[in-house]
Amino acid sequence: MAVENQYLSDVETILSHRHDNGADLWATPDKRLLKGSPFSTFDSVLYLSELGMPPEDPVLKAAADLIFSVWQDDGRFKIYPKGSIYPCQTAIAANVLCHLGYDSDNRIQKTFRHFLDTQYKDGGWRCNKFSYGHGEETE
Repeated sequence: MAVENQYLSDVETILSHRHDNGADLWATPDKRLLKGSPFSTFDSVLYLSELGMPPEDPVLKAAADLIFSVWQDDGRFKIYPKGSIYPCQTAIAANVLCHLGYDSDNRIQKTFRHFLDTQYKDGGWRCNKFSYGHGEETE
């Protein structure tokens, strides 16, 4: 699939923001990949993919390499250089890479296994990030 002419200005706008966070590919110099919404690495890659940019495009290939650079041997993605690794952040990274066609990649397969191995009995995962305090509603 190629980008249709009607979406070229949208693609150009997204690409024009690729250094806004201080590094290339919508990231910060220390590889924070979820910073800068609506032009974070993950958001921008999904936008470009949905607009028809092929996964083989050098920008999307480089973005996939950047995302994989924060992949951990246990299957999780550390999308912030400091702090905890949350399942919701790993899910975002895996989702983006799957949209780019990496669903069969051994690293993503290991991520899927990690999710299956860490799933709670109720079917979910716990982020354990309490931005708004502790309570029953945060469980």
